Amino acid sequence: MNKEIVHIMNDISSWLRYQKQLGVEIIPKGPELSAFLDHRVKNKMSLQGLTSTQEYRDEIPAPTDLDGLRKMVENCNRCELHKKRQNIVFGEGPENAKLVLVGEAPGREEDMQGLPFVGPSGELLTDMLNAVNISRKDVFITSVIKCRPPHNRTPGHEEIAACSSFLRHQLRLIDPPLILALGLVAAQTLLKEKAPLKSLRGRFHQLGNARVMPIYHPAYLLRSQGSRQLDLKRVAWQDLQILEKEYAKYR
Repeated sequence: MNKEIVHIMNDISSWLRYQKQLGVEIIPKGPELSAFLDHRVKNKMSLQGLTSTQEYRDEIPAPTDLDGLRKMVENCNRCELHKKRQNIVFGEGPENAKLVLVGEAPGREEDMQGLPFVGPSGELLTDMLNAVNISRKDVFITSVIKCRPPHNRTPGHEEIAACSSFLRHQLRLIDPPLILALGLVAAQTLLKEKAPLKSLRGRFHQLGNARVMPIYHPAYLLRSQGSRQLDLKRVAWQDLQILEKEYAKYR
């Protein structure tokens, strides 16, 4: 086999091992792999001879804290969403939080301020937490997608695949015992499930060392009307009470 082809295959293998270390399971379409190989050619740098993931990570180190991960997200161009964002919405809260809340994606207000859940759904989320004696300042709040999709649409499969490794790395760094999955996208992404939220909610699901409670997204509750909204809020209240009992163990 041509030596140059072997070198290229070694490069790709090293890059894929690095992505696996970050938790990436799907490589979406995008410029990332091409940029990696272009960088190799332009700089005449060969990764021939690298035999371990750690050696490659030494060249492009994986973040060891949330600040480092935030900087990586700020420079991300893995999908098209980076082109129109005002700000990334990395998340906020203590790095040692016992509870992490995971939403779907930033909306208009979040995109403008660079903070999670700052609009009407954020106000409702704060009220929901207060109702079960959980202070917002004690939890870490983030989302599956760190950039706002146009017109607040649901993130596409490739966008989720491109961004969800950042979420997994956040969770590894924080290592919370409890996760509240806000809405269908968060629940299905975290649990790798295709089931509807109504069949996932109402109980905890194991995810590594953490337990995940799926719940209806505050924005979905706000969009619902009349008796439908009352029914959904009643169900959400039941789920929050389950969370409250479990969270009390970690206060």
